[in-house]
Amino acid sequence: MGSVDIDDAACNVLVTSDDVETCTGCLDEGDPDRRAELTVTYPSESAEDGGFGDHTRMQPAKKGLVSVGDVMRSASAASGGGPDFTGAVAQDAIADPTNLQRLGTSISEFCQRWDDTGYDIYVCFDSLSALLEYTSPEVVFQFCHVLTKRLESVDATAHFHLDPERHAEETVATFQSIFDQVVGEETAASTVDVDYEEASDDEIAALAEDWSEDASYSIVGDAYDRPDDVTEATDDDIEQTLADRL
Repeated sequence: MGSVDIDDAACNVLVTSDDVETCTGCLDEGDPDRRAELTVTYPSESAEDGGFGDHTRMQPAKKGLVSVGDVMRSASAASGGGPDFTGAVAQDAIADPTNLQRLGTSISEFCQRWDDTGYDIYVCFDSLSALLEYTSPEVVFQFCHVLTKRLESVDATAHFHLDPERHAEETVATFQSIFDQVVGEETAASTVDVDYEEASDDEIAALAEDWSEDASYSIVGDAYDRPDDVTEATDDDIEQTLADRL
C-alpha cells in the first residue's frame, strides 16, 4: 500500500501521524478505475492537520465526501434529497456533529452503492479527534466498534486519523484496541474500562444491510453458528440499530 507498511489483513487502521504521505499510502492502492474513496471530514479541522491524501496523485473513479458539522451544505443536501451517486463525485453533509445515527447511515449508503457496483472501497475518517470534541469517548468507542465491523463486511480499507497529543494516553490506548493496526505513534498505557456491550451477531448482520450472503456471513461466523434469520436491513433499520446502541 504505497510506502506505508500496512498488513495485508488490516482492514481498519488507526493513523496517529499527521503526514500526508501516510494518508495517501492508505488510499492509493489498486486500480484507480475501480477505486471508490470516501472522506469523512469536519470543516472545523484544518485540512493540513491530516487526511485527504495527496491531491496530485491519480484520482479514483468515484469520490465521496461526508462533511460533518457543515450547516450550509447540510441544508443544501436536505433540499436536494441526499447524495447524487450518478456522477463521479457524491457529497453529503450532516449539520449536527453529535448525530452519529445520521453519520453511520450516510457512510452505510455510500458503501452500499459502491459495493453493489463492484468498486473497491477506501475510507478516510478525518478525524476521530474532531468527533471526540463533540461526543464522549465511550459513545465514540461504541460507534467505531460498529462502524469498523460494517466496513469489514464490504472488504473496505479504512483509516481513521487520531491526534494522540489531544487525548489522554489511556483514551488513545482504548481506541488502538479497536483497530487492526496502528500507523504512527503508539501508547502502551492501559485501556480505559469503557462501558459498552459487544455487538451481537444479529446486530452486526443487520448492519450489513443488503451485502451478499458471503459478506454478511463473514462477520457472523461459520455455517454452524450463523443466525437462522439473516435478513436485509433498510437505512431506517440501521439508524434505529445505532440509536439503540448509542
